[in-house]
Amino acid sequence: MKKLLFSALLLISVSIAEAQVRFGFKAAPNISFNRIDAEADNTDFDTDGVGLRFQLGPIFDFEFKENHYFSTGLIFTSKRSAFSVESGSATYKENYSPQYLQVPVTLKLFTEEIGLDKKIYFQFGGTVDFMTNNEGKDENIVQSFRFIDLNSLLTIGLEYGIGINTKLFGGLVYQRGLLNVINKNVYGDNFNLRNDFVGLEIGVIF
Repeated sequence: MKKLLFSALLLISVSIAEAQVRFGFKAAPNISFNRIDAEADNTDFDTDGVGLRFQLGPIFDFEFKENHYFSTGLIFTSKRSAFSVESGSATYKENYSPQYLQVPVTLKLFTEEIGLDKKIYFQFGGTVDFMTNNEGKDENIVQSFRFIDLNSLLTIGLEYGIGINTKLFGGLVYQRGLLNVINKNVYGDNFNLRNDFVGLEIGVIF
């Protein structure tokens, strides 16, 4: 069994080493919002609008078949977690900007050229996000955030070649949170919040 596992790891390593790797950099301003699933006696919960946030970081595309890539990266990601709570005659509002290092685990598929040096791409899969700050406070409703967040990711865009290896790209990206991002809060398991965003990504491949 150990020999089989070692052989599989060696084969994967060789395949990655031999694969064509594209390195790039992207930025993605986005509109961040959240979903709330919460209930408590005589208390109403609601989201509190949207906010402008951004993503920034390097990306890596590993080709395993023509026009088929495994795409990942290390993306700095800022999100918005905001809500209001009405309990009796009192209203509470809290607004947080948790920050993460995001690792996409996705497939990126390209069409054939639709024009000179132009291709449409579709990217889909998930992301694993590791928190770099924890904004909750003991005296607030949210006392701490989870260290890890998971998301689904869908992007459609256009890539345009401007040289032998240099390409520009831009697309529309949607990210949907899969996990409750709150670790500790005053309502316990009755309070769940998930982060989403819609954004416009732009970048360059070298």
